[in-house]
Amino acid sequence: MGSTFVVVGGSGRTGRAVSERLASGGHRVIAASREPGEVADGVETATLDLAALDRSVFAGAEGVVITVEPPKTADEAETVMHQGIAGIAEIAAKEDIPVVLISQIYLTRASEHPEMAERIEARARGEQALRASGAQYTIVRPSWLHDLRSDGVRIEQGDTGEGRISRQAVADAVVAALFDPSASGKTFELYDDPESPVPDWPTVFAALKPDPAV
Repeated sequence: MGSTFVVVGGSGRTGRAVSERLASGGHRVIAASREPGEVADGVETATLDLAALDRSVFAGAEGVVITVEPPKTADEAETVMHQGIAGIAEIAAKEDIPVVLISQIYLTRASEHPEMAERIEARARGEQALRASGAQYTIVRPSWLHDLRSDGVRIEQGDTGEGRISRQAVADAVVAALFDPSASGKTFELYDDPESPVPDWPTVFAALKPDPAV
């Protein structure tokens, strides 16, 4: 058996894609959710409420992936996407566990989507809490997610783009980041782009600019 990974939100659509890749690579995978649902073959499940973190879920983990859908209300978003992620970041920093956070675009321009602005701002605070925690981290910001195949992926930084991205392409980026130290301390966005080649992730990660110090 390979390494042990906890995928928070691992029974969601994006989380399942990440979990399946890790499990097929021979790793032990724990999909942790408030209400665990269907998971890929070979993936374990655990109950985890981000409003009241059970630290034991992370015992023995050698990596954590966080993929959390935005709750419906601003209060719930603050509890889950800011405070919950901050709590995981604290655990990861203390236990020296690398974290890959699946976030979203528009984090620096929430005003473009006023109907979601409070939830976007809560997610942005979660990002900052992870950066400030001292944990080893990578932040992946997908554009609008879909379930179709991706013919090419464009990688950007700066949160200025528009577009869509395949969940499968996001899962590929996340798993690559878990195993590549050169992805640490960096934030990037993903977009479908048929004119872009299939990413060579080590080359991509090495070329990305590190996040400014918090």
